[in-house]
Amino acid sequence: MVSKRHPVISSHWFHLTVLAVGAAYLLTGAFHGNLWFDESYSVGIARNSFAEIWRIGSGDVHPVLYYWALHVIHLLGGDLTEYRVFTVFGAVSMAAIGFTHLRRDFGWRTGLLFTVLAIWTPYVSFIAIEVRMYSWATCMVMLTFVYGFRIMRNKAVRLREGDNANAPLSLWVRFALCSLAAAYLHYFALISVFIINLGVLIYLLSRRKQRRRDLAAFAIQAIAQVGAYTPWLLVLASQIGVVSNTYWVIFHFPDTFISLARYPLITMQIDFAWNGDYGLAARVLVWAIIISATFLAVSIVSAVVVYVRRQSRSFHPAIKAMPWYKRVWHFIVKPDNLPGFLGLSVYFGLFLIAWAASLIMHSLMVYFRYMFCAIGPLIFSVVWLLRRIDKNRITVGVCALFISLSLLNQALIIKDDYSPDNQAPINYLAENVHDGDLVISSDIGVEGVTALELPDMTQYYLNWQKGNWGLAYQAYSPTLVSIPGWETVLNDYHGYFWVLGQSSNGSRPKDIDDLDAKDGISVVNSQVFFRPYERSYYTITLMYRE
Repeated sequence: MVSKRHPVISSHWFHLTVLAVGAAYLLTGAFHGNLWFDESYSVGIARNSFAEIWRIGSGDVHPVLYYWALHVIHLLGGDLTEYRVFTVFGAVSMAAIGFTHLRRDFGWRTGLLFTVLAIWTPYVSFIAIEVRMYSWATCMVMLTFVYGFRIMRNKAVRLREGDNANAPLSLWVRFALCSLAAAYLHYFALISVFIINLGVLIYLLSRRKQRRRDLAAFAIQAIAQVGAYTPWLLVLASQIGVVSNTYWVIFHFPDTFISLARYPLITMQIDFAWNGDYGLAARVLVWAIIISATFLAVSIVSAVVVYVRRQSRSFHPAIKAMPWYKRVWHFIVKPDNLPGFLGLSVYFGLFLIAWAASLIMHSLMVYFRYMFCAIGPLIFSVVWLLRRIDKNRITVGVCALFISLSLLNQALIIKDDYSPDNQAPINYLAENVHDGDLVISSDIGVEGVTALELPDMTQYYLNWQKGNWGLAYQAYSPTLVSIPGWETVLNDYHGYFWVLGQSSNGSRPKDIDDLDAKDGISVVNSQVFFRPYERSYYTITLMYRE
């Protein structure tokens, strides 16, 4: 509904204008031709047929729905730019939920604020243009959350035979389809929608006398979901075996927890600006924003304390006499509070389950890019909190903080992404490597990119990783050839050859040291190139074997 007090900002056209401006804002970073390794994998595997994507993707650590979507775009003649625009559309669709769903369910303020934060959360600017599945996974998780809450809220049709309210069939279908889509997009999205499904089940069981039909509907859609996901379950089992004891994410205390806590606001670009890598002006601006954020955080905590105390004083005397944990539970399940706590339960439930999986598999699985799959319910909880404490100045301050950090982040992203320095190592290889030259590396991070950028330059990858990675990297075939050891290509080779490497600080790659230590092999020339897009260094070394 349109507010008489705020007729402009409460109107539908204003909300749509915010959404359109946000879409244009995110698209500003989508029209460049650079790739980093994960993106190169998406582009590489999308060139294969649907069946081949399933087969090759079974060697990876992600489901294949996003790759299938890219393949459809590929069949229609699209390529990298279209892939990026499609991915941006996932982020915009998630923000649009504020207009299409939350505005209707919770009012224009909640809907508009969700759209603003969903677009101008700084990390969204990065993930929205990355040719990966995260923006769409987030959108599907958020839709599942909204439909799940609609089912729980019991705002549905009335049956003739009684006062029991049951969710309509169309709502159950949407809930099941969004859950299934999320599961086929990313495993952290799978865990997120599992938590949502579990929450709906628990809620319906607590009201089983009134919701018997809905319990039956839940069972049917759950069986349908599992049945539709069964073809991928065997693949999932094999992928779990691959990551167990071998996954690349490393735990560093307290750095890992700090990264997980701050990543939505403090992106890689903001972090580098904080440390002065973008110059004095950017560093001063970041520090000014962070200081302002500190004062804002104090105001939010104070307002939350006031809200909790006010709610506590309104408890019935019988509730006040209960033990503290029962009072807390009563506070959580109050109709005004339950939606926000449900959003928190999805995000932090994902965190806890991911940590448990990490302990079981002896490999750290909790990575902030993966946690982003549940960012929608978390943003909703932030919006819910701002609406509960009902402080307009705090809400304005939060929006100003998100937008100012996002604008700075976007400016730095554009500076990096459109820098001509990104193509320098590719151009060097194109000019200096000739037909028939031997090109080798044990760093798939750099070879994945060069395999896509220079498809006519055959490269050999030393497949040192345990697991099914040889199958996964067939996404780069025929340009990239996996080999079990250096001797495969060097034993009978004499002459010049190229070695590719990558580092975060420009240091000499380990491959060069290993090969240089072998008898008869020496370094002829080495070039180091900084790629702003990845904030990393490519090393291209010419070596000679007698």
